[in-house]
Amino acid sequence: MATSYVRLLLLVLAPLLFLPALYAVDFGYCNKNGYDYGNFSRVEISPNPVGPEDNYLNITVSGYASKQLNNVTIEVYAKSKKTTDLLGGYSICKVGNACVIRSGLCFSPECPIEAGTKFVLPIPKVQVDDLEDDFKYVVSLLEDDLVNSSDYDEKFIERMCVDFVVPMSDSTLDSA
Repeated sequence: MATSYVRLLLLVLAPLLFLPALYAVDFGYCNKNGYDYGNFSRVEISPNPVGPEDNYLNITVSGYASKQLNNVTIEVYAKSKKTTDLLGGYSICKVGNACVIRSGLCFSPECPIEAGTKFVLPIPKVQVDDLEDDFKYVVSLLEDDLVNSSDYDEKFIERMCVDFVVPMSDSTLDSA
């Protein structure tokens, strides 16, 4: 009798183990090699896939800072061969539910993010873009370099960057 309850419990709970993987997407580094300042370990989007009624998606990037990250801004782009659309810019210290991981627990990030720290950065309500060509979403971590630059356009240095394709449902592709 107890064995049948255990089997039933396993049948009910086993699918839950695979739910987090449903939101993960394949990604690559923008520079194709990785970065001295750290690495990304996971990129998740929700909803996944994106449907025709979805105007926004949530992106979460996780990774590890191998060097200290000061005054970091997160920028999100949709990028094709011909077009780059800036979809949003966020201060790493003000992104909702961002955290650094210590001893397996999630803590609010200190600014700066210290070297040797794992991080999780949720980026909510990113506009769904519909560029005409094949395109990717890009998440870039930029560090403020006001000390060494007086020109606004050159004040940010890319420290880490990842790109990925957002899965679209078949009905989204048909309506495009």
